[in-house]
Amino acid sequence: MTTTPSGSNLWVEPASAASVETPPEYPYNHIQQTESGHSFELDDTPGRERVRLQHRSKTFMEMHPNGDEVHKIVGDGYEIIAGRKNVLIRGDCNITIQGDCNMQIMGDFNQKVNGDYNLAVVGKTNIRSSKQMDIHGDADVSIAANENFGGTLSLSAADALSLGSDLYVHGSITCDTLSAESRINAGVGVSAGPAGFTSAFGGISLGFPSPLAPVAIPGCCTALFNSFSGLSSTAGFTMSSPTALHGLMSSVLMTDITNAIFHNVHAHITGTPGAPTSPSLIPFI
Repeated sequence: MTTTPSGSNLWVEPASAASVETPPEYPYNHIQQTESGHSFELDDTPGRERVRLQHRSKTFMEMHPNGDEVHKIVGDGYEIIAGRKNVLIRGDCNITIQGDCNMQIMGDFNQKVNGDYNLAVVGKTNIRSSKQMDIHGDADVSIAANENFGGTLSLSAADALSLGSDLYVHGSITCDTLSAESRINAGVGVSAGPAGFTSAFGGISLGFPSPLAPVAIPGCCTALFNSFSGLSSTAGFTMSSPTALHGLMSSVLMTDITNAIFHNVHAHITGTPGAPTSPSLIPFI
């Protein structure tokens, strides 16, 4: 009888060399059988040599002509080893469990895979560590949440989430507060909601990257060179330029509420501090 594990074709139980079609031949088969039905066979049939020890419940152990061994337990199986156990499998190993599998290890659990490690879970996957958990990869590490059909990747920490390298986001970022220890660079632009931009020291600096960018001055919004979009400030607004640089500094629809300056176009022609403006300030009063 050949048995195929349900839903798997990894292995099959090999059939016995003794069957109805190929019965043991006399006088080569030596059999002992008890009154209840236990049996012990030593079969020397040429080409079908085998040894079989069978319980009356049909639990048996049989050695086949080619050296294979089948150990089949009709009921439950128990193996208790008081000392150590060592297992060496020189070929492949296939294990099929048609029910649940529970494993409890009182000490450490160490695994080493010299090839690839593939894990496919049809249901949910839950991993929990009572202590620190470390995941390291000597090459790239990828984490995706159903990248083909859409999914959500959630990261949470009771304290903080720390990144030790650059962060590239190809979508949008939504957060309560965004803080930077050095700079925030935007390829297209930076926009603020109705509350506008604020800082702990009350100053904002706009301009070229360091070292040419002006330093944020408390109570002022400082810009170096061009500002072509609408810009308003409830603090003092300052336009600055190094004396060694000459260029166009312009602002459209700039408003300075603190200093009561309202104008639609303001430009320094040469970029030199103190140079005349063109046109003069045009009040909106």
